[in-house]
Amino acid sequence: MPRPVTHRAAVAVAALVLSAAASAACVRVAATPLGAAPYPAVPADSVRVFATLSPRAYTEIAVLRVSRAFRGDAAALRALRTHAGRLGADGLLLLNTRTGAPVPTDVSGVLVGSEGAGGVFVGRASGNGDDFERAVAIRITPVESR
Repeated sequence: MPRPVTHRAAVAVAALVLSAAASAACVRVAATPLGAAPYPAVPADSVRVFATLSPRAYTEIAVLRVSRAFRGDAAALRALRTHAGRLGADGLLLLNTRTGAPVPTDVSGVLVGSEGAGGVFVGRASGNGDDFERAVAIRITPVESR
């Protein structure tokens, strides 16, 4: 006869599932430095984003690649600006958005509690598990006034 699931076991399983879901719904930024001299950090909200036009003169600091799962464009852009600012960049040149087709991802889970712990819980989430964008973190060269 199977042993009933204890409340402690149900809580442990729930914590494990929540931890896995939280780590799956994150944004990661990887940087490849391009050999520029180090610059002081810049606040993320001061990092300008260039999608179609770029500034006249700038120094390239690093190529950034953001990968995300179950997160939107705003979260990806926020992560890019934050990482660029830490590198001393005051601008971002977006190279592409969602290269290739996103990979649909489904995550499902079942939690079973003991008789007094609430029964069975079923959950499912879906989204694009392999969205990514690339950008170049830049330091804008001030234009000399005449």
